[in-house]
Amino acid sequence: MANYTPTEVVDILITFGECGRNYRLTARTYAERFPNRRHPTDQQIINIERRSRNNPLHRERRRNRLHNNNDPRLLAVLAMVHQNPHISTRQIERELGIPQTTAHRLLRSVNYHPYHITLVQELSEADYVLRVQFCRWALEMLDQNPDFFSNVCFSDEATFISNGSLNRHNCHYWSPENPHWYREVLNQHRWSLYVWVGICNGQVIGPHFFERPINSPMYLEFLENDLPAYLENVPLAVRLNLWYQQDGAPAHYARIVRMFLNQRFPNRWIGRGGPVLWPPRSPDLNPLDFFLWGYVKDAVYSKAPTTRLNMMERIRRACEAITPLMLENVQRNFRCRLLLSLENNGAHFEHLLHAERADNNAILP
Repeated sequence: MANYTPTEVVDILITFGECGRNYRLTARTYAERFPNRRHPTDQQIINIERRSRNNPLHRERRRNRLHNNNDPRLLAVLAMVHQNPHISTRQIERELGIPQTTAHRLLRSVNYHPYHITLVQELSEADYVLRVQFCRWALEMLDQNPDFFSNVCFSDEATFISNGSLNRHNCHYWSPENPHWYREVLNQHRWSLYVWVGICNGQVIGPHFFERPINSPMYLEFLENDLPAYLENVPLAVRLNLWYQQDGAPAHYARIVRMFLNQRFPNRWIGRGGPVLWPPRSPDLNPLDFFLWGYVKDAVYSKAPTTRLNMMERIRRACEAITPLMLENVQRNFRCRLLLSLENNGAHFEHLLHAERADNNAILP
């Protein structure tokens, strides 16, 4: 096989598959398809196929050329970055005359990386104490029972808008020429969907749709009449000891709602005014905020929704696509978030998650 170029080997293997793995037919077909190339015999094709299985083709990545640390270009670029860590390679090119690609390569050669900003919820002074209290309680529960939060139904509501924003970072159109791909956004005639979703015992609960913004009577009716039906697929042993979590939204804090939760989940609910206080402004601790809504919205807005029913169906399909393994990883991530929040005295920690994952991966065998 060493005498054949990678392109020839690939074409031979493609022809081999098209010919139903018949070696003689592959030799004849290949000779007809590529008359100006070398024509392998059926025995040579056998050897090519066998060697390809044992030694898959691969192309080594070209390593960046090593730069001399005394290179004046490198020193000039590092000086500008030191003065302004937010500087762009375009600005470096304008001021120093060093091309953007060269400036980027020089910075990468000394392990500089363009890290992106993390947007987080603003916290008040009192929030830090409440976040620490909740994290300590949650970790104590996990020490007593590692599966404790499998019995907790995390919940949240989100609004889906007909012209909702799309994560353009995940949208690609591979083409040798610019296809000028675009999407029209209808801003003048908007409509919204209000959605409740829960996560419990390694499965997604819901979604449940509301016709209009949620108020306390609507939310209470949902808790009384709809939530029990959504929990039917949760094992009875889990339901008997189920905890319910909600954030501090006004509809959740209404007296009628808290009275119902005290009756339905006595000393087993987490939220504003509950037996266990949910820390305000803490989407970074709620699995629906730090995982589910982003996943669902990326799926829903991958194409512009056409109608309410179309959007509802997309939301259902996205929720159904979330696997127990994904939720198991979310639960592990939840514990990691508790620890990081505690280590940072309740302060923001999401900007540290990447480094934490890197450290954990370094420990794994």
